[in-house]
Amino acid sequence: MKNIQKLLVLVVMLLVVSWSQNSYAQQIAYIEAEAIVPEMAAYKRAKSEVEAYGKQLQKVLEQKQADMEAYYKEVMDSIKRGLMTPKQQQEAEAKLQRMQADLQKDAMDAEKKLAQKESELTKPIYEAFNQAISKVAKENNYTYVLDKKFMLYSAGGIDATEKVKTALGISW
Repeated sequence: MKNIQKLLVLVVMLLVVSWSQNSYAQQIAYIEAEAIVPEMAAYKRAKSEVEAYGKQLQKVLEQKQADMEAYYKEVMDSIKRGLMTPKQQQEAEAKLQRMQADLQKDAMDAEKKLAQKESELTKPIYEAFNQAISKVAKENNYTYVLDKKFMLYSAGGIDATEKVKTALGISW
């Protein structure tokens, strides 16, 4: 009788362990972020806005560069003609150095502004992207969603790229 009870308890424990392992099976999916984000309409708009803003900043820098080069040519022409005193030459040289320093500072500021603009425009895009991933993961009971390019090895798995595209309204 004791053996039967022990056997029954053992069978019940095995069933509970087996059931719990099956109910906690982890589903791992992957996506190709590089195939999703560039297809988002908001990303395309943001990219073109950033490019336009970059061109605008570039034009300003090119104009300042042209002004500095024109001033340099003017100074060199005046020196060749003998129209500048040594003191005027020193003042012109100091002004050229200030112009060069200002141009370098403006170039660095332009890079910062461009990066800030890009960040400002892409932040909501990546938030929407992450929300779509979360939605798909919850709807499909995925425990993990990985980006395919960061996986070192995979023997199958679930490709959720199209599901995320659908969640974002991207037609494929």
